[in-house]
Amino acid sequence: MNETFRNATAATPELFHRLMTSEPFRSKGIAAQRGKSGVYAFFENAVPVHVGRTRNLGGRLRGHVTKSPFSASFAFKRTRRERNVAATYVTVGSRAELVKEAAFEAEFVRQIELVKLMDVRFVEIADPIAQYLLELYAHLELGLALDEFNTH
Repeated sequence: MNETFRNATAATPELFHRLMTSEPFRSKGIAAQRGKSGVYAFFENAVPVHVGRTRNLGGRLRGHVTKSPFSASFAFKRTRRERNVAATYVTVGSRAELVKEAAFEAEFVRQIELVKLMDVRFVEIADPIAQYLLELYAHLELGLALDEFNTH
């Protein structure tokens, strides 16, 4: 096995522990978060519901709560699930088209408001390999959907 990979995978459980025991916060996109790289997790009513990685925590969290179907991808995916709309990569049913539908847009806005209320936990990690591994490990440990990895 590649030594870099072996070392990174060996460190992953400890990084997961640090993520799960980090101090939760609710503010998203504040100056103190700018430029921080690592892995974050959203918690809804103390239940983990989403894990992501970022090179700029402030920008990424701000994106999650803006009314853009391209930036607020977690809220958008929750809206698709709620409305039972499958993902598509053609014009019909695309993100831009779906948010033009009043019912879909209303649910999307509702989901963004729910994301705003979620607590976040974060662990700072500069190494992108460690970030990728922790994101996957956290999804598996927490039993989250793996559809997040279809677009990476």
